[in-house]
Amino acid sequence: MTNSQRFKFPKTVLFGITALYIVLMVATYFLYYKEPVIVCAQRMLSAQAIALLFQVALNYINYHSKNKIVILATLFVSAMLFLGALTAFFNLGMMCELYGF
Repeated sequence: MTNSQRFKFPKTVLFGITALYIVLMVATYFLYYKEPVIVCAQRMLSAQAIALLFQVALNYINYHSKNKIVILATLFVSAMLFLGALTAFFNLGMMCELYGF
């Protein structure tokens, strides 16, 4: 069995999380990139871009790994990072008011 055929489901889920990051960035741009919260939206987009780069690195590690524990650990880290980005997306208006941007 080759590397890419082992543990196919967790690897597919990780690539799905990467696609969700891209969807979240597009949604952030179209929903929040408006005048009252444009500074917060710019900072959110930059944070999401950094998280996307980190996600791509995790995808690379995951794709070339043979150990199940490494694959599940990268899946867990990716899911937690995405949930943090999703929570920040839904609370962006409140965070802007709280921090005064």
